[in-house]
Amino acid sequence: MYTTTRFERVPLTATKSVPCTGCGKKVRRQRTFEQTINPYNKNADGIPKSRIDILHELKTQADAWQAVAETHTKCEGES
Repeated sequence: MYTTTRFERVPLTATKSVPCTGCGKKVRRQRTFEQTINPYNKNADGIPKSRIDILHELKTQADAWQAVAETHTKCEGES
């Protein structure tokens, strides 16, 4: 028999609105970062991550993503 274990998801949705690197108009993007709370998702010290630990890590990833410049799809084809 197979047993399926579903771990609790911890999602964080981030949105950014930045100027296009090609034309200068605003580019809006949205992305969801997520991890699960499970016994295999551990910190560097070997202790399983809590919801707060995961949210801090996801916030760091979202902040790094928001700092990256974006280009419209049409502007990418023109370059």
